[in-house]
Amino acid sequence: MNKTKTAIFEAAIKVFSSYGYTGATMDEIVSNAGVAKGSLYYHFKNKEELFNFIVDEGVNLILKKVDKATEGIENPLEKIEISARVQLKYVYDNKDLIKLIISQLWGTEDRNKFIRSKVTLLLDKATGHIQEAMDKGFIENDDAAFSSHTFMGMLFSFALYELLNEEDYDYDHVIDKFLILLKSGIRINKEFQ
Repeated sequence: MNKTKTAIFEAAIKVFSSYGYTGATMDEIVSNAGVAKGSLYYHFKNKEELFNFIVDEGVNLILKKVDKATEGIENPLEKIEISARVQLKYVYDNKDLIKLIISQLWGTEDRNKFIRSKVTLLLDKATGHIQEAMDKGFIENDDAAFSSHTFMGMLFSFALYELLNEEDYDYDHVIDKFLILLKSGIRINKEFQ
């Protein structure tokens, strides 16, 4: 991305995150980006196109980071753990973008469907890692797609936890907790079983 497009990208994330899709305006994005209105419209013809670009670019960045971090890793459990670490770090570093994505997952508008299609790319990546672990006997053979949805659900839950508790958030502690839950599930005390 060139300098102008990067400024627009970053400003749009903040504006959409702060005001929601409906409340965000192109004028507010121009003001926050410090670019001319013509520059914004040169790159994006309308708010919907800009919004879709932000989501698409954000998800693609996550996928690239996961691919790079897991490249050459043979152990599928290690791939899953590294993938979780990378995605949670991305959440930690990109709170406004994640808040925006989570806020627009539900609904029937085209943008909600578009976001779900992008989240599906993350689910497909997780499904591949989980299926590989199942095929190699590292984890019990089960429904890899359901397991990847559970994995992503946990990631989104931890993202929500981070967003709601950012003042008390300890990234390393949350990663460790996530990995414990991922590997063992929620443990019920024997006296209540």
